[in-house]
Amino acid sequence: MNNFCEQILENISKGTWVVDKNDNFTYFSQSMADISGIPKVEVIGKNLMTYMPERTIGDEVHFKELFLRVKTTLEPAHFYSLPLRNKNGNISYQSGRLVPIVDKNGYYDGMICVIEDVTEQKISEKTQCDEWEAEKRVESIYKSSPVIAFLWTVEKDWPVEFVSNNIIQFGYTPEDFTSGRLIYGDIVHPDDLQKVRDAVSQVEIGGHTYFTKEYRILTKSGEKRWVTERSMLGRTYKGEPAYYQGIIIDITDRKKVEEALRESERKYRLIFENSPLGIFDFDENGVVTSGNENMLKILDLTRDELIGFNMLKSLEDEDMKGALNQVFLKNAGHYEGYYRSTTSNKVVPLKVDFSPIISEDGTVEGGVGIVEDITERKQAEEALIESEKKFRSLFENANDAIFIHDFGGNILEVNQVASQRLGYTKYELVQMKSMDLISPFYEDKVQNRLKTIQEEGHGIFETVQITKSGSKIPIELSSRMIEYEGKPAILALARDITERKRAEKKLNEYATELARANEELKSLDRMKDEFLSNVSHELKTPLTSIKGYSNIIYEETLGELNDKQKKTMGIILRNTERLRRLVDSLIYMSMAQADAIKYSFEPVQIAEIADNAIEDMSLQIDKKGLVLNKNVSENLPQINGDKAKLTDMLTNLFDNAIKFTPSEGQITLDAFEEEGYIHLKITDTGIGIPEDLIPHLFQRFYQIDSSIKRKYGGTGLGLYICKQIVDAHNGEIWINSKEGEGTTVHVRLPKIKE
Repeated sequence: MNNFCEQILENISKGTWVVDKNDNFTYFSQSMADISGIPKVEVIGKNLMTYMPERTIGDEVHFKELFLRVKTTLEPAHFYSLPLRNKNGNISYQSGRLVPIVDKNGYYDGMICVIEDVTEQKISEKTQCDEWEAEKRVESIYKSSPVIAFLWTVEKDWPVEFVSNNIIQFGYTPEDFTSGRLIYGDIVHPDDLQKVRDAVSQVEIGGHTYFTKEYRILTKSGEKRWVTERSMLGRTYKGEPAYYQGIIIDITDRKKVEEALRESERKYRLIFENSPLGIFDFDENGVVTSGNENMLKILDLTRDELIGFNMLKSLEDEDMKGALNQVFLKNAGHYEGYYRSTTSNKVVPLKVDFSPIISEDGTVEGGVGIVEDITERKQAEEALIESEKKFRSLFENANDAIFIHDFGGNILEVNQVASQRLGYTKYELVQMKSMDLISPFYEDKVQNRLKTIQEEGHGIFETVQITKSGSKIPIELSSRMIEYEGKPAILALARDITERKRAEKKLNEYATELARANEELKSLDRMKDEFLSNVSHELKTPLTSIKGYSNIIYEETLGELNDKQKKTMGIILRNTERLRRLVDSLIYMSMAQADAIKYSFEPVQIAEIADNAIEDMSLQIDKKGLVLNKNVSENLPQINGDKAKLTDMLTNLFDNAIKFTPSEGQITLDAFEEEGYIHLKITDTGIGIPEDLIPHLFQRFYQIDSSIKRKYGGTGLGLYICKQIVDAHNGEIWINSKEGEGTTVHVRLPKIKE
């Protein structure tokens, strides 16, 4: 049966071949083998596309495209003039018909090709070579073309059945796609892929045939390129989408040009709208066609009033119209003046520059106007004129002589005072150099000063000027760099300091006398300190004896005393103690002046210091009838201190509290631990101290006023000595007081670190 069928096929056509649904040959007739020069055994089982040329069939599409169309539409199709070259070098032009094979379900199952006509032509070797060369040239032209031909199937992201060789311009080969390694969607830019999908879907769903779109693809190296696609949708006999055939063209350069144009337009528009100047365009008839916002603002116009305004017909300012007419003579025009708007009547000082727009053929197409509101400049010019008037008035009426000279010393300008003081006329002075007026003794110094002024921009120094009559005038010369008539110069103010020099001479003489007197006072002060030191030591020795014997008598060691004697001895003891403290204060001050005070630091208990001071002051406390409150714990941490000096400090503070507290008043001593210190507070209910005087209390010999000194006594050294002792212990001392309510003295001394 098979042989019978083959005989039929051999007899009904010039040649026949059959492929299965995978495009593999299942039948290849002997006549077909004769035409092609390919043995049957070599063909069977091979893929059809291996043998099909990528050549057009006459004026039809590529054979591969035709084959795919029949395969998808299941509709037979004719082909004409398909050229095939056999092994003998002959070209045969075949015409025939492609007939699809369908299975029982109506699906594609293979293809039969029936060759209906074969025309053979024997060509010479030279003709064959010429044709090959021609084909190569055509192929070369096609490869260099920007047009890339594609045949896509209608599947997701479009697998490629065919692509022309010039896909190489994007770095790919046709085999990258036809082998299935890549599908077309793989090279579409990810940001554009969904847009392309949506556009293709609209074509398929909408029943359209042609598809055009611009989008980006990625080259093999990852470069982004713009392409435009123009393709046609092929459909099955049922109208369902089957394939796309079309072209893509690289339009990257065009896109760059378009982007450059858009950017240029954007920049122009940005400059146009944001320019601080008014800008407008007008046509060949002088009619305004556009204007920016500043143009409207400067002339106080609306856009409707500006656009369409015919300047040639409606301008009333003849000077501006003359500047405009220059444009139509192909020249630039300039106007400056006070312009009155013909629509708003606003008067504005303007500067306007007109420029022509000339076409390639030399005709004037219109022009551009640049408008500047020069109100501020006019105001500045008027202010400058007024300023120059004021400067000239100040220059001429100043009390000092004023000179302006260049860096070469040439005098450029002087005021009236300079002329009067030096005895020269202004004309004479501007013919001279500044150094002609300086005493020769000062020339080098002045030259050096002028160099400094040029480097630093200013300078002040003293020198001597010579008048026309030869007399000398001491001056203070204050100079500064300025710009004069567009060139750098030096402005110099010469102040006559004759009287100041006389005063300085007298002051120097007085200072000399004062220094001599000061030395004498220092000598007297040293003599005083020496006297106080000697007297203090001379007084302390008998005082010690007086106090000792007075204590023996007062304590009735030598015999019993009556009340009157007891009272008298108490007075002697109190005053002896008072005198001792005074002498100790004078000795301390004398030693402090000589920087001879020595401290003996050791661990001490503040409670012991407090007991010693209270014992020293007990007679005075009892005599005045004061109540003493002592709040000092025996367990306070020790401090590192000089026991004797701290006792003197506390005794002085008690002495002040007793002195300024009235009878039956109270004195309270508190001591407590505070952070790293022992804090002492001596509070009294005395007369208090004015707040503004408290900062002065620790000064040597300071007392509030003479009346207090007369009433309460004292030397003004007590608090000064207390401050010195506390400072030596790295402590702090301060006073809080309210007039009429009492005083609290605070002392903080650092405790020994454990």
